[in-house]
Amino acid sequence: MAKFKLAFGIHNHQPVGNFEMVFEDAHRNAYAPFLKMVESFPSLSITLHQSGILWDWQKKNHPDFLELVSRLLEKGRLELMTGGFYEPILTSVPERDARGQVELLNRFLKENFDVNPVGLWLTERIWEPHLPRVIAEAGARYLPIDDTHFIYAGFEHSQLTGPFVTENEGRIVVLLPIQKRLRYLIPFGSVEEVITELKKQAESNPDGLAVYADDGEKFGVWPDTHKHCFEEGWLYKFFEVAEKNASWLEIIPLGKAAALKPVGRAYLPTASYAEMLHWSLPTDAFLEYENFVNWLKEEGQEQRYGRFVRGGHWRGFLTKYEEANLMHKKMLAVSDKLAAYEQKNPGKTALALKAREKLYAGQCNCPYWHGVFGGLYLAHIRTAIYKNLIEADNELRQLNRETGPGYEIRDYDADGADEIIMTNDDYTAVFKPGRGGTLLDLSLNKYHFCLTDTMTRRIEGYHKKLSKAVKKEAEPKDKTASIHDIFLTKEEGLSRYLIKDWYLKRGFIDHFFSDGIDFEAFSSGHYGEDGDFILEPFNFELDASGCQLSMVRNGHLWRYGGPLPLRVMKRFAFVKDTNKINITYEISSSDPRGVKVKFGVENNFNFQAGHAEDRFILVDNRRPENYYLDSYGSYQQVHSLAMVDQYLNLAVALESEGPVAIWHLPIYTVSLSESGFEKVYQGTTIVYVMEVPLSQAPYVIKLVLQAGKPEDVLFGNPLLTASSSR
Repeated sequence: MAKFKLAFGIHNHQPVGNFEMVFEDAHRNAYAPFLKMVESFPSLSITLHQSGILWDWQKKNHPDFLELVSRLLEKGRLELMTGGFYEPILTSVPERDARGQVELLNRFLKENFDVNPVGLWLTERIWEPHLPRVIAEAGARYLPIDDTHFIYAGFEHSQLTGPFVTENEGRIVVLLPIQKRLRYLIPFGSVEEVITELKKQAESNPDGLAVYADDGEKFGVWPDTHKHCFEEGWLYKFFEVAEKNASWLEIIPLGKAAALKPVGRAYLPTASYAEMLHWSLPTDAFLEYENFVNWLKEEGQEQRYGRFVRGGHWRGFLTKYEEANLMHKKMLAVSDKLAAYEQKNPGKTALALKAREKLYAGQCNCPYWHGVFGGLYLAHIRTAIYKNLIEADNELRQLNRETGPGYEIRDYDADGADEIIMTNDDYTAVFKPGRGGTLLDLSLNKYHFCLTDTMTRRIEGYHKKLSKAVKKEAEPKDKTASIHDIFLTKEEGLSRYLIKDWYLKRGFIDHFFSDGIDFEAFSSGHYGEDGDFILEPFNFELDASGCQLSMVRNGHLWRYGGPLPLRVMKRFAFVKDTNKINITYEISSSDPRGVKVKFGVENNFNFQAGHAEDRFILVDNRRPENYYLDSYGSYQQVHSLAMVDQYLNLAVALESEGPVAIWHLPIYTVSLSESGFEKVYQGTTIVYVMEVPLSQAPYVIKLVLQAGKPEDVLFGNPLLTASSSR
């Protein structure tokens, strides 16, 4: 007798750099109990995919889990899938790295389980039409992918009753259409609703197939799901009821489904699951899309016309978030450098193994985008990516025997204009003369740390739901809901942190403040800018040594009587054999009119934890009253401010030759994660403010920046003599 088949797959993953306790909680609450539940049903056979990051952690911390996997494999009750070891978005990395990542996970599964996987988990199901060739060349023969992709291609739901074949350049792979309806029902609908849905499909197609493949975190990590799935018994009941309906229903692994006779051939457009395409849109488009989809639902037209309504695509995140793009382009630069080394040294590729490992770790997808998960907004995840990329670059510098200063002039961030990349043993600095001469990236090479890894504050499309959010304690307890349907908040009053920045929060941003702009106004997001030096281009010149960069802009100061010509020159000199960067500003006007201006130099640095006793601020080498990194402070007639992180044993200090006013304030973003709305510390803004009388002769400002171990930055002789300069 023909049986209806439910192909069942689970995907488990934790990002590079996530906290140990998050790994442990996810393992204890979801990964281990789920597989133990599977073991308790002898007739059950499913597919499991885990990222190599998670496999490595479990091998070290819970070897019994690998023993459980081995037992299920020996009994033919478990199939393992491959994928990118460090869970990259395959379309976001060079094809050589995509293949290498898959080969790395294949090797792990072979060495630990004697398995040669033929199925591939596509990270976030992000599909582009060229992927069949890449996937097939990596050795995979099938992959599960959302039915959404098929619907966008014009298929009907009624057609998605089995596997499909697709190809690129003749390289064939089999596609299994994951049902969105089942993704939402399991485990958030009742067991009866799930069985009713499957029975309905079986009645119209008795020997047909339904595919379910989704995140294992749904079964114990998402809010209240451990209680729902295990304590209240949803998962046990589901497997039990499925077993009782074995006369017409069979749960099978994905590989068995992929081996069935194909339903047909399909060519899919660039896509992901619908939520991802929504999240990738810019804020205004995000809201317009959401409103239109809601209107279709209200009019009862979503099923008819929904296929023609779609959001953006994953690469849109690289436009939406410049921080993601900068991280991505740093990753590509390291990958290109590794490929160039291996091409020049074909017999020495083994020497580059550590660089490759670190590069692959730096390709972990999670902080390159943001949706209902914290992603890009989680500073500790971004920090881990930068750490691995900087470490990989350091390895390649050693292999290439690169010592001392060096520089490149190229379009680093892929916007059509050149940036300057200056490197020495201490720093890698990326300057953007085309937009304000901003310091985009300052990485500490010896310590594998990016100081400028901050976030610009934005108004996100989901912020309009903040007013509807309830605190966790007030959440209704009558039903376990999907994280797509609940709006929780970790604290009240988050709306006061919704500030929109109009420029990228990085380094050496040059303000000419309007009258009335003081510390309080600046802190509340009222900038009041009279100059045109933040977004506009500077001309630049590098000296022959590559150690000194000068940037000049002949701009304007906007006044009621008409614009004043204003010239700003800023010079960055990397002092040989030290961790010092000397910065000089020269400000002048050919038509000064006796005007004084309030000039501010803004820098933004991030040591992750804003409110910890071992991370603090020093003003003139003393702790002020407000010394936490997330505190607010304004000081007059001082010379220096330092941020100290004793946990990382790092510090950054900026000192002025003459006395200045210094402001410091935290960068807080309000983001949405699976736990609800939360305030996240993204770094500290530091502004050096001074009154500058304009004249035809340049007004000179001298600063010194140092970063590294605290004892190399804060103690000993003063960084500069404390005297004023004109």
